Amino acid sequence: MVPLNYNQLYYFYKIAEQGSIALASKSVLISSPALSMQLKELEDSFGTPLFDRVGKKLVLTEAGTIVFEYARDIFKLGFELKDTLADRNKGQERTRIEIGCQDSIPKNVADELLAFLLETKSCKVLLKEGNREQLLKMQNEYKLDLILTNSVPQVDNSYIFESRLLAKEELIVVGHPKFKSKSKWPGILKEVPMVLPTYDSSSRQKLDLYFKKNNLVIDVIAEVEDKATEIDLALRGHGLISVMKKSVAHLLKEKVLVEFGPLTGVQEEIWMIIGKRKILNPLALHAMKNFTLSVK
Repeated sequence: MVPLNYNQLYYFYKIAEQGSIALASKSVLISSPALSMQLKELEDSFGTPLFDRVGKKLVLTEAGTIVFEYARDIFKLGFELKDTLADRNKGQERTRIEIGCQDSIPKNVADELLAFLLETKSCKVLLKEGNREQLLKMQNEYKLDLILTNSVPQVDNSYIFESRLLAKEELIVVGHPKFKSKSKWPGILKEVPMVLPTYDSSSRQKLDLYFKKNNLVIDVIAEVEDKATEIDLALRGHGLISVMKKSVAHLLKEKVLVEFGPLTGVQEEIWMIIGKRKILNPLALHAMKNFTLSVK
C-alpha cells in the first residue's frame, strides 16, 4: 500500500475549507495549477474523485466528505501536538480543550466549569460563545470538544455522543430596587418594562406562553441573546428580567437586584453536550462525568 501523502491531504483540506483552488492557493502559497496537480494525485491515490465540479464551485463528493472529516481530526491533533510539546518545553504538560457556551447561559456557569477544569487537570482552555445553532455546527465540524446550552438536545441527533442535564430551575423575575414601590406580584409585570430573550430562544417561547396563559400584556423594552447583557440592563434599572436564581444569587444578596416573584411552571435547563468524533477529548469526558454546578 502506498503511504498517505500528508502534504497532499493538507492541500485537499485547505481547498475543502476555502471552497476553491484559487482561494486555497493563497492560503498555502502554492500556485493554482500546482495545487490542482497535487489534488489530482491525491484523488488518484484514493482511486476516487473527492470533489464534484459544479460551475466554478467545488463540492465534496461522498468520499471527499469522509476524507475531509479524517483530515480535520488529523490536523487538529497536529496543532494540539505542537501546543503540547511547546508547553512541555516550558516545563508544563497541558491538554487542550475547546468549550462553546451559549450566549443565554449565565456567566457563572461557564466560570464554574473553567475553574473545575483548571483546578483538577493540567489543561489549556479555550472558551467560545455563540447561539445554539452556531455552537452545534462548530461541534459537528470538530471545532469544539464540549458545549453548554440551555436547549434540550435532539434525542436522534446523529452528532451527539453524550449529553447531561446540569441544572433545571424555575425562573424568577428580578429587577432594580427602585421598582419595589410598584404593584405587587404579578401586577408589576404589566407596569414595568421587561428585557426578554430573543424570539428564537427556548426561554422566550416559554415566557410568551406564560404571559398568554396569565393574560399579561408585557411592555418589552429590549430583546437580547446574551444573558450578561440582560443582567446589566436590569442593574441599570431599564427593566425586569427573568433568570435562574443561581445566576444572580450574589446580586440578590448584595441587594443591587431584588426578586419580585416566580414564573410558576417556566423552567430553564442547562445541558452539557459532547459531540461524536473519532477521538474524544479526555477532559470533556472528565467534565461530563464529574462536573456539577454549585448550589448557591
